[in-house]
Amino acid sequence: MVSKLIMNDTEAVKLAVQGREDGFRAIFVNHSSFLFTHALRILKNRHQAEDAVQEAFAAAFRAIGNFRGEAKLRTWLYQILYRSALKIVSQKTEQPAKDSDKNVVSESGATELRLDINEVLERLPERDRAILIMTYWDEMPLKETAQVLEVTENNAKIILFRARNRFAALWQQANRKEADSNEM
Repeated sequence: MVSKLIMNDTEAVKLAVQGREDGFRAIFVNHSSFLFTHALRILKNRHQAEDAVQEAFAAAFRAIGNFRGEAKLRTWLYQILYRSALKIVSQKTEQPAKDSDKNVVSESGATELRLDINEVLERLPERDRAILIMTYWDEMPLKETAQVLEVTENNAKIILFRARNRFAALWQQANRKEADSNEM
């Protein structure tokens, strides 16, 4: 896949609104890697992430005429992806995780820390996990995060504050359990 922009978003949207394939292709090339990465973070399953991205692009291309440019195209696409991913999460049945997925052996402390963080994130409600990922991993500005979550910026601040507190409590709890198990 091409990693650099083949056309700027404004031009691509204009062409896509006209129904031109090169506009749609430019939007796809410019944003597909970004959306797939985020779908994978939300869904933690490659096939479901691919489905979410495909569904998001299909929805975006159907609604491209409604894009008003009030937000960045990337934010608009992320919002559509987020809804597609939530739809998949709500549809999937609970399946036990494979041991091979959970027990990743690593000699790197950074990798272990990342796994610990992911385990704590997994235990958070979807909205809390999403706002923490968007804010800290994706480094998305709070204004854009609020647009994706379809809340006001002030409400996003409150959600982020509460999500950080829940994460911190779960992190401390997980570390206490690990310390207790090491003492035995």
